[in-house]
Amino acid sequence: MSSPTPRRPLQRLGLVGVGSALLLVGIASAASAATDVSIPLAPPEVVLGGIPIENVGGVMDPMAGTATPTPVQAEYGDDLTITLPTAFDSADAVVELVFEDVDGDGTPDQTYSTELTGADELIVAGQGTQTLTITLPADDAVNGPVAELRVTELSTGLGAGFTVDPLPLSYLLTLDGTGIPSVALAPSLLAVSSVPCAVTSTTPCPILASATAGSTVTLELPTSSLLRTLGLTDLTGVVIGLQPLDADGLPVGAAVELTAQVSGSTATFVVPAGTAAGSYGLVVVSPLGTTGISILAAQLTVVAPEAVVAPPAAPNTPTPPAAVNAGLRSNTGAEAVETGSTSTLAVAAGAGMLLVAGVGGVAVARTRRRPAVEGGTCGA
Repeated sequence: MSSPTPRRPLQRLGLVGVGSALLLVGIASAASAATDVSIPLAPPEVVLGGIPIENVGGVMDPMAGTATPTPVQAEYGDDLTITLPTAFDSADAVVELVFEDVDGDGTPDQTYSTELTGADELIVAGQGTQTLTITLPADDAVNGPVAELRVTELSTGLGAGFTVDPLPLSYLLTLDGTGIPSVALAPSLLAVSSVPCAVTSTTPCPILASATAGSTVTLELPTSSLLRTLGLTDLTGVVIGLQPLDADGLPVGAAVELTAQVSGSTATFVVPAGTAAGSYGLVVVSPLGTTGISILAAQLTVVAPEAVVAPPAAPNTPTPPAAVNAGLRSNTGAEAVETGSTSTLAVAAGAGMLLVAGVGGVAVARTRRRPAVEGGTCGA
């Protein structure tokens, strides 16, 4: 007799819960802050799972918190069908019906399984197809009515880079004996990934990027991304969340949803100007058609913007007396600065232009992340 798979609590797709599951291993030193960060959504691995959408009211809200699942009503002895997402192969699927531990001894009161024989065998048809038909057992007047239906040992034929979550696709059921129509379940696809490292990596992963508070970050969906294999053609409908992390990479506050500007395969968002410096979890949620969702996570360091130093005020110089034969004068009272002039006006103008040029040079270097050319001359 095989041991039943440990129970996994059902959750809604909240960024807090999902972010905890997608934490990157280790925290590397932050890179230099940048004001023009581009992040390719090209994970090295995608882990596939199923969402018991009927247990959560049919809503996939990526910003919702955890919620108590609503059991699906089914009838003892009736057939129940599960239509799996096309990404799954059910040839080796193991299906279990586990009744809750009412007596509190730490083990299920009753388990039916396709791996058992005799009275404890769970009859399932359709292995190797997308639809499994499960014949629920008769009421034994002892166990129930609450039970958990679990499907494990699913595989995928999507190729390299795709794996299936070893934890079960799990449904909460309430069984009854009269007048309940046959139940047809259709779990949604959940594709979990992270960048730059794989979700299942056990080695330290570097922080993806470092961005300045108030700056713009661009997300890009490359043509070679594994996510395109799942039917993600662009970033329409993307939801982006930013969540503070502690020194161990654990969430310490609620995720904040950021407004995204989407154009085809790119999406941009602004790191809020008031964001405190520190480490954050970036969560990118994208719909996979109408029957699935992709959740990609990364670790982002936010750096406070550099303080802007105001130029010193020009000294107050007494107005010189009017000169005889001063030359041409403007009707506005402003004088032209002659080339090579050492007047107060000329020096102030030159210092101002140098300050603007210096700040501009720093901005360009930071934006382009390209070293300045040495030995050059300033052109007019």
